[in-house]
Amino acid sequence: MRKYILVLASCMLAFILQSCFQDMDHPAFDYPESNGEQVNSPLKLYLPFNEGDIRDKGEYGFLVADNGNAKFVPDGINGMAYQGSKDAYVLAKTPSSLSEEIPNLGSCTVAFWMKSTRNVSAQGIFSIPNSTQFWGNFDIYLENTGSETEAFFKIHFNNCTSETGSEEKTIDARIENVFGTEWVNMAFVYDGTASVLTVYRNGEPVLTNELAGFGNLKFKDVGKSLVIGAFQFSTDPVLTSATTKPDWADNFHGQLDQFRFYGEAMSAADIKKLYESKE
Repeated sequence: MRKYILVLASCMLAFILQSCFQDMDHPAFDYPESNGEQVNSPLKLYLPFNEGDIRDKGEYGFLVADNGNAKFVPDGINGMAYQGSKDAYVLAKTPSSLSEEIPNLGSCTVAFWMKSTRNVSAQGIFSIPNSTQFWGNFDIYLENTGSETEAFFKIHFNNCTSETGSEEKTIDARIENVFGTEWVNMAFVYDGTASVLTVYRNGEPVLTNELAGFGNLKFKDVGKSLVIGAFQFSTDPVLTSATTKPDWADNFHGQLDQFRFYGEAMSAADIKKLYESKE
């Protein structure tokens, strides 16, 4: 009997010590069970910036880091927001699970909330770098403008059309009522099956451009990281061997929130939902 009492007492003591240890140093985490299935989601990268957290909250796990100068503001569209500046940008290193998918996107969507005043220099917003060319494989940036409200976006593609060549296109998108004191939802959707670029402002299409014969996006010499808030050649060091930083290249100075990158052309209804739900 004494033997069983000692065993029971030892078990109870171990349980008490384990409970105290967990409470003090190792809070109980609700780890998801792994089903061994490969992730297959159109949403590749999601940066909500809530609580000043720069990490990717999508399912693929991009390794996200800033250059040490990132700031956050409390008045985002949904929680906190990223505050850009001439010295700040974000890099999102592509996970190995997407190493073949990013160069063969076919179609894509970039959607985000922004709040900014008029820019007087060219400011990079997003880039899929090309490590050997001046421009990236895919770039969205703001050209300098004299309007206090109309934003002058430029969307650049370098689409590989063969093993030895590629075709570049740059689309101008002058969008009214972007600059000011209010948050604006922007979405840039390229449908490779139809060769059509559509730009949305606050859930409504404001520009449609057919790029006849451009087809599905295929990129070469893709850089290891996606760039948010800068050009591929305004980071330090630059992400391409083709140039040093041009004097005119600037980082995005405004605020960004709920930044999303999809590997497909999102529908008009989906873009509308992102705007209406303020996500």
